[in-house]
Amino acid sequence: MIKGSSPRRSTMGNTMIPRELNRLLGRSGSVMVTRSTPDVGNVTAPLSVRTMTVLVLTGLLTGIAILSRAGSIEFQDIDTLPYVENILFSPSSVGIVSQDGRLFRVDRQTHDVQQLDRPTFAQQFPQPWPPKASDPPRSPPTILRTTNGEEFEQTPGYCDEGVEEAHVLQFQQHRFPDVLKPCSTVTALEIIGSQLWLGTATFGEGGNGKAEGVVVQALQKRQKVQSITAKSGLTGGAIRMLRDDPFTKTVWVATERGLNQIDRSFHVTWSGYWYEEFEPSSRKSQTRLSAIPKVSDPFAVLGRELGVEDWMAFARAVEQVSPAERSKLRLYDFHMYGSRRSLSPDLNHLVPFFLQAVQSHVEAVHFFGITNVCKFDDPRVRTFLVALEPSTVKGSSDQRFVQDCLKAWGAQP
Repeated sequence: MIKGSSPRRSTMGNTMIPRELNRLLGRSGSVMVTRSTPDVGNVTAPLSVRTMTVLVLTGLLTGIAILSRAGSIEFQDIDTLPYVENILFSPSSVGIVSQDGRLFRVDRQTHDVQQLDRPTFAQQFPQPWPPKASDPPRSPPTILRTTNGEEFEQTPGYCDEGVEEAHVLQFQQHRFPDVLKPCSTVTALEIIGSQLWLGTATFGEGGNGKAEGVVVQALQKRQKVQSITAKSGLTGGAIRMLRDDPFTKTVWVATERGLNQIDRSFHVTWSGYWYEEFEPSSRKSQTRLSAIPKVSDPFAVLGRELGVEDWMAFARAVEQVSPAERSKLRLYDFHMYGSRRSLSPDLNHLVPFFLQAVQSHVEAVHFFGITNVCKFDDPRVRTFLVALEPSTVKGSSDQRFVQDCLKAWGAQP
């Protein structure tokens, strides 16, 4: 059973999905679902500036509209792209670790991208890995690390709507004389010889945004050496990760939109923009890199977020949606809290996949399913939720989502 929780805390536990729900999905038997579901039923009060800055900095709000209900964070399509938290190197390839658990191998010669499972990735990039750029902080200061383990402490900057709180960077228990603007925040850093390379972003009510790109300064004194920005060829202005490549003597930089390589003369020698599409033969979602910005297929993104297992069936369901409706689909509608039964009936072909997502063992998949299923105007949703409601625990997030939806159907138990 799903354990209830107090407002603004996580709900953890198990739910036994009744047999009638499996019959609705064409399956037999019961399914045990284990997850941790954020309880957002009472998130109406604004968070403090510092709390929101820390949450955004660690990416905990990426793609999840927990604060959107309070008017604090707005979803963008780039939120579905890989949020790079580590970069690993081998002689033939580069390993990319995304915050959502996706693992990629980038071929050095062709820059082709291959998504790998964890055992295969670990085989190609044996542990121990270099430390992550930072650990998710509970409260400021944030710990930032270089490849060789040098640690800096930072209190993030926040400047928006009349509030200006400058960042503070410390090294070896002393304030570090960085050359950045007060409102910039360091997201990653690397010591290369006598230089310190700083990746930057800004944080405000709308989330994270571009700042000063990559700033190179002297390590021992307050002297700026160079700035590398989108105008220099970077794929974006918000830097999420940077690491020195020991095999090529270039610096790999991850932005909100893609990957880049910078040489020791501060030239961007290669850039690739993330995008997601269906693989032609298997119809699975695949993430790739393009030399120019490219828009992701929103249905491919939806399939991944729904944890689809039968990709051919999902592709057939997508093909049944009218071309006009397919062209209008916005990922925004699935990541922001919206009206009940607000989606076009033409999208009802996707309902079985959302019902399956609600039953997922994977926390993010379950949460995505249960927060979206009521947006469909389809009687299968009502039947599903009527059967599900008795198995939810009083006061839990799941129960509130289910009961709110049934109220909209005029069928509250």
